[in-house]
Amino acid sequence: MTTSEYEKTFIERIYDHGFAQGRAKGAIREMAAGLLGMLDVRGLAPSQEQRERVTGCIDIAQQELWFRRALKAATAAEVFTD
Repeated sequence: MTTSEYEKTFIERIYDHGFAQGRAKGAIREMAAGLLGMLDVRGLAPSQEQRERVTGCIDIAQQELWFRRALKAATAAEVFTD
């Protein structure tokens, strides 16, 4: 059985879309882990609510903002001030 060019293109597009989504989700998880790790290493001890906020966030730009704040913050609360 042969696959038509249209079917190959469609299947490849679906695969590429799924692959891109997987990469994006992985980047978000890595950023969250890095942020929580930095907070722990710096002794800022985020609350359970703050940890859940980080792990539940799917906005990479928001996580990057928190990460930059975490570099200089004196408390975990300073990181998550909106």
